[in-house]
Amino acid sequence: MKLILNLICYCFIGYTLILAALYFFQEKLLFFPGPTSFGDCPEMEKRNASAEIFGDIRYYLQTRPKPDNWIVIFHGNAGNACDRTYFLDLLKGFNANVVVFEYPGFGKDSNTPKQALILKQAHELILHIKEKNQEELPIYLMGESLGTGVATWTATQTDINGLILISPYTSLASVAQHHYPWAPVKYLMKHKFEASLWATQTKTPAILFHGINDDIIPIRFARQQVLNFKGDKKLVEIPGCGHNDIFDVAEKRIQKEIHDFING
Repeated sequence: MKLILNLICYCFIGYTLILAALYFFQEKLLFFPGPTSFGDCPEMEKRNASAEIFGDIRYYLQTRPKPDNWIVIFHGNAGNACDRTYFLDLLKGFNANVVVFEYPGFGKDSNTPKQALILKQAHELILHIKEKNQEELPIYLMGESLGTGVATWTATQTDINGLILISPYTSLASVAQHHYPWAPVKYLMKHKFEASLWATQTKTPAILFHGINDDIIPIRFARQQVLNFKGDKKLVEIPGCGHNDIFDVAEKRIQKEIHDFING
């Protein structure tokens, strides 16, 4: 009996230590900034995208002589904005000014990535873009994975023309709970990114794309999330692809769907 009690005690202590590690090191488990410094990005330069700094806000900007609209991109939780040249390639045929936002704490920034700071800077970025948008052209927000929540929240703070969401979720806490069913993740997470709540607070039109074989953010999250939007919405389910190969598998289809969404 004593042996069993000791075993239970050790298991409880071990479990508690694991939960403590999940709580105190969650930024390390959630955000994975790449090693590249902001502005040190030859691939962006090749695509005529300049590194811009406005106060604490950092972004890459690719402009057109006479653009039809603006597309602002919020990337995923790994790497940095420099890694997202594939968005510029995806949007090459669109006559748009393209902005790729660099999250605080990424691109060798001294900050620690946090939900509150990311959302704050995202809002400030859009206000800055609106000041630059003297022609009052349509502004679309494009989010990828983590960035779908950032884009959705930003749409609740200021009027924009549409949301383009790649691999969306309902909340990061729910996704984390899926991967760690043995832990009370929803109570441990400080950075929940409650995209399901934010979607109910905007009537902005939204188009969502999701790979049916996604094992990082399973497609059931996208199917739930699309129902939360109050405006016009559409979920494009893409067979044969997961989380990281969606553009490789379905680039042309995504381009057509985005074109129809913007021009529809």
